[in-house]
Amino acid sequence: MQAAQNVSQVLLGLNLKCASCHDSFISDWKLADAYAFANIFADTTLEINRCDKPTGKLAGTKIIFEKLGTINGKATTNERLNELANFLVQPKDGRLYRTVVNRIWAQVMGRGIIEPVDVMDNQPWSQDLLDWLAADFATNGYDIKKLMFTILTSKTYQLPSVGLKEAELITAPTFVFQGMVRRRLTAEQFADAVSLAFSPIYVDTCIVEKQFPKQLKKEMPFPRASLVKNDPFLTALGRPNRETVSTSRSSQANLLQALELTNGEKFNDALKRGAQAWKATYPTSDVLVKNLYWKALGREPKPSELAIAQKIIGKNPTTEGIQDLVWAISLHPEFQLIY
Repeated sequence: MQAAQNVSQVLLGLNLKCASCHDSFISDWKLADAYAFANIFADTTLEINRCDKPTGKLAGTKIIFEKLGTINGKATTNERLNELANFLVQPKDGRLYRTVVNRIWAQVMGRGIIEPVDVMDNQPWSQDLLDWLAADFATNGYDIKKLMFTILTSKTYQLPSVGLKEAELITAPTFVFQGMVRRRLTAEQFADAVSLAFSPIYVDTCIVEKQFPKQLKKEMPFPRASLVKNDPFLTALGRPNRETVSTSRSSQANLLQALELTNGEKFNDALKRGAQAWKATYPTSDVLVKNLYWKALGREPKPSELAIAQKIIGKNPTTEGIQDLVWAISLHPEFQLIY
């Protein structure tokens, strides 16, 4: 049942959790539909349980959208899974390709064409746009890089970003698209941004090497946060547990994140190591501040910023002063937000 829920959620944008317990109150899916789909993944035919109580009835075996094909209930589990995979990726499965396109759009724009991204039965704010992107995605060989190129080079993506006063407006049915939604970096993006601009947060030994090609480490300038095990630092910043399917994250800051960025050992140790290296590389305050601003924010510091930064690190830069300055810059909206 968990496999059926995960596949339907991730690949079809369909929430079967309610229908896995009883006939859904929020959609047309029935308890029998969920069990019939779960039987594709099961080694034996499942008995239908309603709210954890056995009903004595056995479900059939069928794909959640029957128009995609018929599953052979008498075949082995591996054969049924192969049938399911072939049915899901066939060109006529517009649901899969609209779901993929919608997820990519949400990743780069901050809000899906359909929202939430796991409820593809909701109304899109532009049906024509969703259909066109899905068709173009299929025409270009289901190439996600080409899909991203199409979106990122569009005038739509290049519109000025917009901020929303309340998080609930993201999923509001009255949502009107005006531009990319301004939001905070994810846990992994923030860790990588600090690592690239100032000092690596993770060391090579943190990478879960067994899951990736051996040459991967040689191709990276620093250990990427997405390749390391979850830890208190990434968890506090919103990285979900890998054992639970999570397809979206909140951009709202919270107290745990504030505490971790203020007193967290992982973050502050990285800043301290970086401060020592920067002090050795840039012995004068003005050169150090200008290089730090270019690496962190991609611009020169303003005269007022330069004066304040030089005051923080001192005429002769100290490790503590550099660490304080980098901490302040890394928590600045210009560094933390995707504009």
